Amino acid sequence: MSETDLEKKVSQYAQLAKEDKNIDVASLLLNALENEQVNLLKPSTKRWGYLISLSIPPAGLLFAAWFWFSGKDDGKKAAWVCIALTAVTIVLFWIGLSAFTSTSGVGVDQIKKITPAEIHDTLSN
Repeated sequence: MSETDLEKKVSQYAQLAKEDKNIDVASLLLNALENEQVNLLKPSTKRWGYLISLSIPPAGLLFAAWFWFSGKDDGKKAAWVCIALTAVTIVLFWIGLSAFTSTSGVGVDQIKKITPAEIHDTLSN
């Protein structure tokens, strides 16, 4: 619940309390706050989504879609986190792969020119 929504509820409950002295505003607020926590994703579900986004990036996008369409209050925020973690993982993987292949001194064109005979000779030695 955003702060403005909370302020609106507090003012509504205060107005009700002015109209009827038997209304307990504190109980109404506690009840509203308890009900607000019900429509959230489970922390373990978000944790798994984030872990999968870091370890298996394409599956992280599936979690992001699932969170997005879950209808939970924090679903869209969790989806954006999964998308960001997936993007960071893909970029880091690409940078690592580029660094690995650039330090080996072998380019893609050189790998394409390797013949099966050369592979066999290398493995047999």
